[in-house]
Amino acid sequence: MKMKAPFMLTAITLAFLHLSAQPVNETGPAANLDYRKDGNNYLLVLKRGQPVIASLIAFMEKEKLPGASIAGIGAVQNTEVAYYDIEAKKYQYKTFGPSMEVLSLNGNMGYFENKPIVHAHICLAGPDYSVHGGHLKEANVSLILEIFIAPTAKPITREWNKEFPELRTMTTVKE
Repeated sequence: MKMKAPFMLTAITLAFLHLSAQPVNETGPAANLDYRKDGNNYLLVLKRGQPVIASLIAFMEKEKLPGASIAGIGAVQNTEVAYYDIEAKKYQYKTFGPSMEVLSLNGNMGYFENKPIVHAHICLAGPDYSVHGGHLKEANVSLILEIFIAPTAKPITREWNKEFPELRTMTTVKE
């Protein structure tokens, strides 16, 4: 009888971990975007299961903006963030699986090699009120994410950084 209880607990724990690790995708592909134009700006509302970066790229492809700044709040899960290690000249990645509050999502959108690119940083709060953040690689919306998008008048373009591999830095065009 003593063998059954630990076995059951282990089985239940493994089943829970398996289910909680599955990405939620209840709203379909990134192309199912819910947004409105407000003056010159936009409000994009991402729903449960939508991927953040892929949705922003889909938005850029649809609206064909020259560039934009973004700011958002909400909640995400399965969030992969990165920290650029200057000494090693490469990104260090970490994934936060559980749903976390988005305290701040800031960045910009532009183009790299004529394709839309999102450069975003995120600050997350966990259920214990600890805060984590970094460069956002991707995340899935766990509840809702409201993103304000302010288009730029001129294009934002990026190129590979010659000193730091893996970095795509903004180019400036002199007039």
